[in-house]
Amino acid sequence: MKKIFLLATILIFLPSVAFAGIMPQSEMKVGGIGYGSELSYVKKIFGEPTERKSFSGDGVRTVTWIYSEKFSVTARTDIDDDRPEEDLPVVAFSLKDDSLATPGGITVGMIYNAVVRQWGMGEFLTDYDGRRAYFYTPNDSQVPMTLTFYVEDGRITEIALGTDF
Repeated sequence: MKKIFLLATILIFLPSVAFAGIMPQSEMKVGGIGYGSELSYVKKIFGEPTERKSFSGDGVRTVTWIYSEKFSVTARTDIDDDRPEEDLPVVAFSLKDDSLATPGGITVGMIYNAVVRQWGMGEFLTDYDGRRAYFYTPNDSQVPMTLTFYVEDGRITEIALGTDF
């Protein structure tokens, strides 16, 4: 009888574990900016960045547009791609204030449980600074990307998009 109860419990909770940390790619944006947006589109929405950082090496070309110490957007391509930086695709962003939101209305400062109510519990990780974070992967994309919610005392302190490319 105990074995049947244990098996039934596992079967009930297995689907919630198997699909933890999944959301649609369309939700993995802030302020309308997400993976694949061109920097020219970012510029139309937010204007000129206050600072630009560029890197070329190791086979990649990266450009980060910094709008404030709380918001930046990064584009990346192959090192041989000589398009103007404004034509490069966004592959990452970092948001550390409540000035922007995801399409579902999630913003920095909200309790993380608001994310859990919409998308379930994310996959837990601890970053290199020891910060707690929960990340989500898209259920409708072949691109290896994550939307990460950094959490302190139950509240979101940063929303960050990242990709392997």
